[in-house]
Amino acid sequence: MIQKIQNQSPNLENVLINPRRSFDERRRLPRLSVSTEQFRLELLDKNSHGKVFSVSDLSETGMALRVLDVQDLKFFPVAAELKGTLNLRGKKIPVQAKVRHLTPESIGCEFIDLASEIKQQLSSFLDPAKLGSELKPLPVSEGRMLWYHGPSGTDLLMWRHNDGQYWKFTLYVLGSYIQWEEGPGVSTGVSRASGDLVEQRGILRLETCLLEADDKVDSDKLLIAKKLLLGSNLPQDLKKWCVRHFEST
Repeated sequence: MIQKIQNQSPNLENVLINPRRSFDERRRLPRLSVSTEQFRLELLDKNSHGKVFSVSDLSETGMALRVLDVQDLKFFPVAAELKGTLNLRGKKIPVQAKVRHLTPESIGCEFIDLASEIKQQLSSFLDPAKLGSELKPLPVSEGRMLWYHGPSGTDLLMWRHNDGQYWKFTLYVLGSYIQWEEGPGVSTGVSRASGDLVEQRGILRLETCLLEADDKVDSDKLLIAKKLLLGSNLPQDLKKWCVRHFEST
């Protein structure tokens, strides 16, 4: 199902480097600076060998690496081919990738020549139900907002009125977003980091996210969202409430 969605959506190269894409909305998105997923770089030169980077976003077709030292960007010219090891919950997966996009904060890479076994491992790791089971509530300064964070750049943000009633929630997963809002209803689309300067508050980062809405609601993205929510540890009433809004589309 994940692969089907990726086939229908713009490929990684278009999403990351095509300057003609017009995004509908810019939105501030909370992120964590520290990720459990890491990439150990190999075989560029003697200075870069063994250097470890945090993986901020991961999909079956590519990954985004977090850059903490701008000097590290010299290791990643666009179109350069990389070789290294993904560390996913202690499991080490050898991968090769090509650099597709650079910002001062991240490196967008597309996987190349992945063996079928590696593809299966990534697919299992990125299963929506598993991603949902890893969602954890995190504190936010805004009292009327809830934030649940998971691996591979998965985030669920929810907003409430003063009376506690929810008026919007947005799920970011696998390079896409799925949203419900009072009035407009359900929408889906593509999301990516803008590359703008990031505001850092300890381990919390505030990134500008670019959103491009689909022409019509993508039913496959809705299925992934529902599978993820049903596999999560959200309170049962809240979980059912969210899924019900997607089913009514």
